Formats: sequence, structure tokens, C-alpha cells
Amino acid sequence: MEEFHCMNHPDRAAVHQCSRCGKPLCDECYNPEMQTCRMYCNSLSTTTTTAPQPKNTFWQIVVALLAIVGALALLLAAICGAMIYSY
Repeated sequence: MEEFHCMNHPDRAAVHQCSRCGKPLCDECYNPEMQTCRMYCNSLSTTTTTAPQPKNTFWQIVVALLAIVGALALLLAAICGAMIYSY
């Protein structure tokens, strides 16, 4: 079986895997609290922690209604086209 090596230290065996990017890591490169790599993903997760944006339900309802109306129009066009070409 092939042994995986740390992405930052090719001479060391990888004993962990970053939960964010999937890189194989040694003990020195792995952050057990965040379960990420210390050099790259750990700095990303601490700098990009923003509050999630609330979803606007009004626009979700509008898009859903437009999709339903579009589907009904397509169905009506298919039925009318079938009726025209059947005669």
C-alpha cells in the first residue's frame, strides 16, 4: 500500500487530511481545532467569517411563480401544436 506524504513536507508521512481542501498533512501542518491545514485553509477560515446573508423570500416566490407560469405556457403550446398538426 502506498504511503501518503505531507503536501508541505514531502519527507514526512501524512497522518491527517484537511477537511476544507483535502490535502494530506503531517502533525505540524494540521490544525486539530479547525481540522484544516495551518498554512492556507486555517487563515482563510479566520479571515472570511462573515454572517450569512438572509434570503429574500419575496424573490424566491416570484421566481417560483414565473417558473410555474412558464411551464404551463410551454404545456399549452405543446397541446395547441399537437392539435394543429393532427388535422
